[in-house]
Amino acid sequence: MNKSNVDWNLVRTRLPPHIRNPDPDIYRSNNYVTLDFETTTIGKGLSLYPDNGIVLSAWENGPDHPRPGLRAHWGGEFTLDELVKDIEDADFLVCHNAKFELGWLRRCGLDLATVIVWDTMIGEYVIGGNRWVWKQLSLEASGQRRLGEGKHNVISKMFKAGLCSTEIPASWLKAYCIQDVLLCRRLFEAQRELMLQDGMLMPVMFTRCLATPVLCELELNGMYLDTTQVSELCMEKELEYAEVQNKLEEVTGGININSTKQLREFLYETMGFAEVRDRKGKELRTGSGLQRTDADTIQKLKARTSDQRVFLELYVRSKELYNELTKYLRKFRDCCEEVGGRLQAQFNQTNTRTHRLSSSGLDYSTQFQNFPRAYKPLFRAERQGWLVGEADGAQLEFRVAAHLGRDKVALGDIIGGTDIHAVTADIIGCSRQDAKPHTFKPLYGGRSGTPDEVRYYEFFREKYVGVTNTQRSWINSVLSDKELRTEWGMKYYWPDTRQDRSGYVTNSTSICNYPVQAFATAEIIPVGLVYFWHYARAAELQMKIVNTVHDSIITELPPEELEEFHELAQISLIDEVYLYLRAVYDIELVVPLGAGVMTGSHWSNSEAKDSEVTYTAKETQYERI
Repeated sequence: MNKSNVDWNLVRTRLPPHIRNPDPDIYRSNNYVTLDFETTTIGKGLSLYPDNGIVLSAWENGPDHPRPGLRAHWGGEFTLDELVKDIEDADFLVCHNAKFELGWLRRCGLDLATVIVWDTMIGEYVIGGNRWVWKQLSLEASGQRRLGEGKHNVISKMFKAGLCSTEIPASWLKAYCIQDVLLCRRLFEAQRELMLQDGMLMPVMFTRCLATPVLCELELNGMYLDTTQVSELCMEKELEYAEVQNKLEEVTGGININSTKQLREFLYETMGFAEVRDRKGKELRTGSGLQRTDADTIQKLKARTSDQRVFLELYVRSKELYNELTKYLRKFRDCCEEVGGRLQAQFNQTNTRTHRLSSSGLDYSTQFQNFPRAYKPLFRAERQGWLVGEADGAQLEFRVAAHLGRDKVALGDIIGGTDIHAVTADIIGCSRQDAKPHTFKPLYGGRSGTPDEVRYYEFFREKYVGVTNTQRSWINSVLSDKELRTEWGMKYYWPDTRQDRSGYVTNSTSICNYPVQAFATAEIIPVGLVYFWHYARAAELQMKIVNTVHDSIITELPPEELEEFHELAQISLIDEVYLYLRAVYDIELVVPLGAGVMTGSHWSNSEAKDSEVTYTAKETQYERI
């Protein structure tokens, strides 16, 4: 790979101050703006829909703002110069679900790269750890929990009934919007005080909120499907589904497979399947005592005859094809036919227990986080001739576990480039590809499986003693205190944890899982994402980020920026992560981070995989154990 002509040290001087020198203490300032918009309600009022508009804005400038006080303004995004100026003169912006407001502020002309937010929904989420999720994080619920006060119920009910802001009496709407601003400001003050008293949560809050402007732009960009490839694959799957259905009809004699009664008679009387039993040998039945016919149960039935085997194979394949078609391919096809293949989704910052991102589909109800690998090559770059690039944190969760466990053996394997998947495959007796799901399963408390798999899990725990002992200490801590404080400040709660007669501690899997997954994908990857976005803007590159999936960043880029993409992956996922963790969390990583890079005409196709390159941190960037 050739070296680009970009002077990245010079580019770094152009980064916004809060990115160049990140400091959560900015939140101690009282020069802030609290904002709420009332908009028209197409697609939940999102700015992504061009026909939506702002109806009313209310904001309050904090006591140390150059122009303190409360303001309300009727009118759309082209009439809000005063608001934009007030935000530009503030140290940060306070909103509940700030990504919503940022989308509109972008349409108002505000440069999102310059904005720091305090999102009170994220604030409540950070304080809650794994206790509260999205439905418990509304402004109403958060206000009640933190302050003992809620919102104007009449107007809330009007919105829930489907009324648009333009249909609500102006005086009522204005009072409602102002009430939301005041409630949001008081909620912010309470959250800030609690985090300052806690002493460790403010860096977590800062990191979460730095990602918000980036995610706002990603939602606007969307991803593009290859119309031809989608059409061909969808047709192929439709034909196979029809064929399987015809064969299934022949095998079943034409029964209505959606009829529980007919399916039950066919399975247990005609075919003679034995019922599925629990560990004690008791038959698993419905609440009314009938034999089960749900898909999960049918897939667990054991075939003892050739007829039973044929039926199960057809049934399982039928379900697989149906899920592929209804969850993805038909929606992809509709997206291609109706909007040229532009697929959009929302990123959810407060939905998971571990605190990593999730996503929700918009018009086509297809989220961006868990595409089956087979569908990734269906995505192309928007512009003809451009590439799709993916940069990921190489073996990130294993490296994080090695750091958290200060595991010298794991560190040696990472530095030495040991092919851990090959070791797994050798012990289990399978291919390297089939071994991958098992390699790091012990990190998440995995213990059960085939005898060979169990043997590998025990091998892993015995080899990486530092990791194993650290996870045991987490389990013991939670058993004693019902909570766990992580190295970077996040706190998780398991109030129902207990030890049973066999010695097993309930919640062990999640106790082992959360710290590893969270540090990797809720702290480190968002940091990389933020720096990638800001560096690309500061360098005035054409490339754009279109998605982030757990440990990766997906971009579209012109071929002439290929070298810059490789360098930016290393800077953002390796170099800046060390600096950020040191500055914000006071953490010195003791393991080398890595960055994997691949590019091709489509996302993660064979051509892209052929270009895959992995970079590793220099030893000067981290402290060896």
